[in-house]
Amino acid sequence: MAGESPNFSASLDLTVAAGSTTGTIKPVGAAPISVTGTYDASTKAVAASGGGYTIAGTIDNTGKLLGTYTHSSAEGRAVAYQHTTASPVTVFCGSYTGDADGIWNVVRRATSLSGAYVNVDGSDGYLTGTVNGSSLSLTIEYGGTAVGTQSGTTMSGTWSGGSFAGTWTSDTSC
Repeated sequence: MAGESPNFSASLDLTVAAGSTTGTIKPVGAAPISVTGTYDASTKAVAASGGGYTIAGTIDNTGKLLGTYTHSSAEGRAVAYQHTTASPVTVFCGSYTGDADGIWNVVRRATSLSGAYVNVDGSDGYLTGTVNGSSLSLTIEYGGTAVGTQSGTTMSGTWSGGSFAGTWTSDTSC
């Protein structure tokens, strides 16, 4: 999860079953927050809330959840993948710098990447991409690309979009 302000970064762990959703928001540097809610299998819609947070999203056919969260008067992006023994999920939380700065969070499952970013001005968007060996390639919502590598528990690289560019890094410490 990323958004609300350039300071909010969290991992999201949801258990989705017929009719219900339970889970935990784990903000970086803060106590975990329990959430509960619903899952509508016919529309694949997920809704959960707790601790002042509300999460709403849809799960696609690959098991990826794209959604949003709200807290007080702010909002941000929420991304998750279905975790299985055969396809474990790893969450990387970090930041980006350069011509723009903010939070850069990525979720990896096998060779698929998804994530969310938020700029210091509060604007946010999704990241989608792939892994080939240790090489990473991401598309930035609203235009732009990022490339990088994964070494152990750290991902890092460069990003660019329009006349803006910089570097990014994320790790599994979240």
